[in-house]
Amino acid sequence: MTYQKPNGTPTLLNPVQLSEKVERLCQILEFENELLELDNPAAMSDHQAEKSRLVAIYNQQMTLIKADPERYKRFPKADVDRLKATSEIFYEALDLHFRKLSTIKTVTEGLVKAVADEVAKKKGPPATYNAAASMTNSVPTQNSRTLGGAIAYNEVV
Repeated sequence: MTYQKPNGTPTLLNPVQLSEKVERLCQILEFENELLELDNPAAMSDHQAEKSRLVAIYNQQMTLIKADPERYKRFPKADVDRLKATSEIFYEALDLHFRKLSTIKTVTEGLVKAVADEVAKKKGPPATYNAAASMTNSVPTQNSRTLGGAIAYNEVV
């Protein structure tokens, strides 16, 4: 949902209205951070529609403010200060949320790679002795380990 005038042009929210939207978005991010700590990321989808709507409103309002910052200077200083304080809290919650998601992504990718490497190792031909009496791997096994094993992206079979 975006805020528009009847002629279709976006409407600039006042600082109090925008602060309320940002506060709600911050609450959702903090709730999702708690879900990540509790190892329950599946429940994050409960607020996805509202979060998407609030992000769209936030992006629209930031674009309007950047286009004409003088319009925002007409509002009471206390309201603008509240919005600034709310924005700082929001950026902190957003940064924490990003770090948690990045950590989970890195761990998940590491687990997938470890499983893929182990599967490739078990499915490959056994190591054999060469003429110098040392262990050697066949060329296909070496190639599959070099290229990442069992997982391939954009591969046509």
